[in-house]
Amino acid sequence: MSREKKVLLGWLSLKAVLLLFLGSYWVIGLSPDEAQYWTWSQHLDWGYYSKPPGIAWQIWLTTSLLGDTLFGVRAGALVVGFALPCVIYKLARRVDLSEKQAFWSALALAFSPLGVYLSLVATTDGGAIVFLALAVAFAPRFWLSGSFIFLGALFKWTAFVFWPLAALSLFFMPSHRRWSLLGGMCLSLLALLPSLYWNIGHEWATFKHVGGAVSGGASGNFFDFLGAQVALLSPIFFALLILSFFYLKRRELMFCAAFPAAALIYLIASWFTKMQPNWAAYLYPPGMVLIGWFAYPRQRVWLHVGIWVAVAMSAGAFLAASWPGVPYKLNPFRHERGWEELTPLLREVGYNPESDFLFGDKYQVASILSFYGPGQHRAYFLNVSGSRKNQFSYWSEPEKGQTGYFVVLERSSDTSWYRSHYEERLAPYFERIDFIGAYPLMGGEKWAYLFECVDYLGNAPKDPEKY
Repeated sequence: MSREKKVLLGWLSLKAVLLLFLGSYWVIGLSPDEAQYWTWSQHLDWGYYSKPPGIAWQIWLTTSLLGDTLFGVRAGALVVGFALPCVIYKLARRVDLSEKQAFWSALALAFSPLGVYLSLVATTDGGAIVFLALAVAFAPRFWLSGSFIFLGALFKWTAFVFWPLAALSLFFMPSHRRWSLLGGMCLSLLALLPSLYWNIGHEWATFKHVGGAVSGGASGNFFDFLGAQVALLSPIFFALLILSFFYLKRRELMFCAAFPAAALIYLIASWFTKMQPNWAAYLYPPGMVLIGWFAYPRQRVWLHVGIWVAVAMSAGAFLAASWPGVPYKLNPFRHERGWEELTPLLREVGYNPESDFLFGDKYQVASILSFYGPGQHRAYFLNVSGSRKNQFSYWSEPEKGQTGYFVVLERSSDTSWYRSHYEERLAPYFERIDFIGAYPLMGGEKWAYLFECVDYLGNAPKDPEKY
């Protein structure tokens, strides 16, 4: 094993230990999406409302081994965070970069905010990105690449971007002109079968939901989206990536370059409709090879500066999570904070997990209640606000006659409005509604409004036609 490999593995091991502590024992709880994916993992299926089944299967595996804890949910992310830089190192070597260039390509990704995010959060992006990077690393062995895209698409269908970019590469990379490209593509498309099977019995909900998300509707957020892309890589690495395109002449690097170049499509679209910050994240890892190639040795000092800037950005984010003086909107982990306070609070107000149930009118709340509620029983979704459908819409409802504890999680402390609003909306579904109170979370940055709803009548609001 070369010295560069040993040093890389050492840094990745140190990073994994630090993130194991920060992700499992720091003040950073699960995000609503992570809690949702954990809830899916408690009910294994061939597909789910908004995503393929891969993330649920991943969390089922890790929690089966490590328990239904923060570490159990996020252990798969640690594996992703360790494996992905190793794959980028392999990719860099396969396109004839030196050991040093491969090392810096992998290290830049590992310590970028994107690399830290993928190492910490249980997300569908992780599995899709790792297998997509493996597919790129082993091209043009397209049967093998197709197998990796098959696995990546079980997490997120964005992995299929490999095929249009591989087809484009036929014009400038003669080595890619193989009939096996079609065979690999057909193999990877088998990853759609689990979701297709689930959707046949569930109104084709996934496709309706994805179609609605793609069509957008919200106004553009060009500058916010661009800023988020710079932050994902860190300003230094983003600048080095952009500069590398002006010097790009090596044909074997062009396939790697095609992926970050495709992020331009998202950037242009963000001028017209709202784009989420992570939507283009899967395109950047192959591009990190360009950073190693371009910056070593000619811009080596900026590689060192880039690492320190990236580490400082991540360290600042973790410190902000627990620093009491940081404004709520500037706290990058504001959506992961305060939920652990719900567990003793629900016990204190009388919730009995053996006889009662928890529910909310948002899938995010139902997900948080499922993980943080005493006993970790699945909470329910009662759509009294007319929200779009979600995975909870396709699961069973509470038993008639049970007492439910309804929870609203908001930032506002307008107790009188929330009390009157939800007492009116919940009244048709229970014999009696008692407002328990408003309780501060995260030092008053968030509020939990609790209602005891006695004797569930067995009826539910009409399903909306929104997906």
